[in-house]
Amino acid sequence: MSPAAADGVRGGRRARRPCRPALIAAVCGAALLTASPALPAAAGATAAASAAAPNPAADIPLGPLPRACESAPTGAACEHVAIGRLDAARGKLGLGPYLLPAGFVALSPARQWLVLANLDRIAYARRPIRGLALALDAIARQGALAREDPNPWGAVAGLPGQSQIAFASNWAGGQANALLAYYSWMYDDGYGSPNLDCSSPGASGCWGHRQDVLAFASGPTLSMGAAAIVHGDPTYALTIVATTTPPWPYSYTWARAQADGAGR
Repeated sequence: MSPAAADGVRGGRRARRPCRPALIAAVCGAALLTASPALPAAAGATAAASAAAPNPAADIPLGPLPRACESAPTGAACEHVAIGRLDAARGKLGLGPYLLPAGFVALSPARQWLVLANLDRIAYARRPIRGLALALDAIARQGALAREDPNPWGAVAGLPGQSQIAFASNWAGGQANALLAYYSWMYDDGYGSPNLDCSSPGASGCWGHRQDVLAFASGPTLSMGAAAIVHGDPTYALTIVATTTPPWPYSYTWARAQADGAGR
């Protein structure tokens, strides 16, 4: 993929999901649909986030990419470029570089996203996501294939013993690799960016992808599903689900990432 094509990407949170008010606060982008009694939220706020994490004052464009991202977009050279761009954007917000675990570049995109999301969540005093669940990875893959936000409602609605259920989902398409998709969600999501839901400076969807990654400031248990399809026309999706207790086994945990050096 050429740098020009990588810059002309799309990010969207288009679906609006039916919910049962007694059970779920569903985040479709940054749009609050309903809230359970245990997850109150002010009208128009991101569900389950008592105070929104700060957004950049303006987009931080990715800029041109080197030829390595055209010839081998998922290769180590391009991924190291992406990490450098992520660190530089973080620095503009007054944060230090991402403290990544050993072998980060060799991790799957889903595991890379879990690490990055938790390092950002911790930087803004948010509860970290416990881990990746295969059941949610499958739902994220469905969203990526359909090129829309993953919708885990069917999988979470009937979970036993859960008094709190909520989710936030993101989709992006066209970026050269998963790290650059994450960059677009976190640092290039305001007015003038490829964010389809930010068509004017005051649109409610501006920085919605970023706020989805940072949603649920003190949610009880957070699990993630993620999918990256990089062949052909790349498409990426993730979903973060909040529940009272962990309802699925994890294929990769934040504890494992920390043991490998994440955050240190």
